[in-house]
Amino acid sequence: MYPDEYQPAAAHTDPPQETQPELLHICSNCGGELVYPLDWVDEDATHWRMLLRCPDCESIHEGIFSQLTIDVFADEIDRGEAVLLSTLKRLSHENMTEAVDLFIRALHADLILPSDF
Repeated sequence: MYPDEYQPAAAHTDPPQETQPELLHICSNCGGELVYPLDWVDEDATHWRMLLRCPDCESIHEGIFSQLTIDVFADEIDRGEAVLLSTLKRLSHENMTEAVDLFIRALHADLILPSDF
């Protein structure tokens, strides 16, 4: 029996928590920030095996990453997707505005005839 003032430490069964996730969207080869996943599969309950590609330097990297690292990567992919969609929307609007302006000018100049339709 242990003395009253001594209690054995509880067995630590949880893996240590990762404090600084790896930034997978940044290429370890060239520093580009557009790395994206080519393939992934769950390795175990808390890790993923991923195949990553950098479009800047064409490097391919495979590794096993923690769920925290994958969550940070997924957030970065979502942020990038939002930026791309916002840019697409803006460019589509600008292009449509230009096309409408050209059409209006052509109408005013009598350059559009019924046979054009």
